[in-house]
Amino acid sequence: MTRLATIVILLSLVLGGCGAKQAPAPTIAPPPANAIALLPEDDGSVGRIAVSNQAGAVTLEAPNTITLVAAIDVAPAAPAQVDPAEITRRFGTALDAMPAAQAEFVLYFDLGDDRLTAQSQALVSSIMEAVAQRQSTDVSISGHTDTTGTMSSNYQLALRRAERVAEILVAQGLAATSLSVESHGEGNPLVRTADGVEEPRNRRVEVTVR
Repeated sequence: MTRLATIVILLSLVLGGCGAKQAPAPTIAPPPANAIALLPEDDGSVGRIAVSNQAGAVTLEAPNTITLVAAIDVAPAAPAQVDPAEITRRFGTALDAMPAAQAEFVLYFDLGDDRLTAQSQALVSSIMEAVAQRQSTDVSISGHTDTTGTMSSNYQLALRRAERVAEILVAQGLAATSLSVESHGEGNPLVRTADGVEEPRNRRVEVTVR
């Protein structure tokens, strides 16, 4: 092949390449905005959330409100009210994966005794339901007294009360290894009183199921 023919062929390839349709540049989708929502507690109470970055800040104070944050240099969007169905659509998977909130129970006792009141006896089934719902292996039991008696005797009484509740729960099928038992004696009263005062609300055992 002659040099001229070679040059013509190369020129044709170059010109042909220049005339070919160029592939469009790929479209890059913007990153999704981060969504932050304020949800009511199980008891209906509502807190507040402050959302801020270097570009601005907003505060969520009403239940089922949401803000979107597109980037660190873009101010959070104004809070918007959304219905529960939208909350479920956006956050349902994450909410389902969250552990249940801890359950707290207060059991009361007769004066100077480790015998539960009848009303408190009825709460035992509710405690066991909370354990089953959470598949809990972490149940704390703390005993308390009022200020009648000495500090030493009250410590022992509060411990007996806590141990009595532990025995009741174990008899109901709760594993003893799931329990932690402690005594506060008269040192952590629910109602502050002077020394030697009979206060039924201080004669208690607090049970927390996590």
